[in-house]
Amino acid sequence: MKKLAFGATLFAAATLFCAMPIFAANTTSGRTDLSLYVANDPVYTVTVPETVALSATENTQVPVTASDVKYIPEGKKISVTLDRGNGTFGRLYLEGTNEETGKEYMMTLYVKGTDGEFKMGALENQIRGMELASFTEDGTMNYELRPAALNYPDSTADNLVIQKGVHYSGYLTYGIELTDIEE
Repeated sequence: MKKLAFGATLFAAATLFCAMPIFAANTTSGRTDLSLYVANDPVYTVTVPETVALSATENTQVPVTASDVKYIPEGKKISVTLDRGNGTFGRLYLEGTNEETGKEYMMTLYVKGTDGEFKMGALENQIRGMELASFTEDGTMNYELRPAALNYPDSTADNLVIQKGVHYSGYLTYGIELTDIEE
């Protein structure tokens, strides 16, 4: 019985020594390389026109410019969106009054942004948040505006006719932020 116990102990000890690494030399020092890097904050300037005179007969190109673009993270872009128009619930339309008659008029606008489709400004859920321009570097990009009127060339909208002698006005505000580039 002693021989069997001695053999089992010898086998266990041999297995233990095989599993443990055996070093030929003692080390007296070691090294860990450390680093720290915090990326620069993105920097850019977006310029939009202060005023735009719309055409009654053709699409109006509205330029948006990004300059001094630096440190944009990979996979991100500067997105310029239509935040809201001057109308109720952020709708985008023009209003005017005929000075001779005192009659008030309203003209809805169509907007075309980066998706390439015109959307009507009378529907805030369609236009609010729509991307008008985007950038990953310095450049200029145009979005388009046009009146939604029966007498506008190629219009199919059942809307008001642009009235002569009426000065229409309105405004829109922009949202500008970094967003993910969708592939």
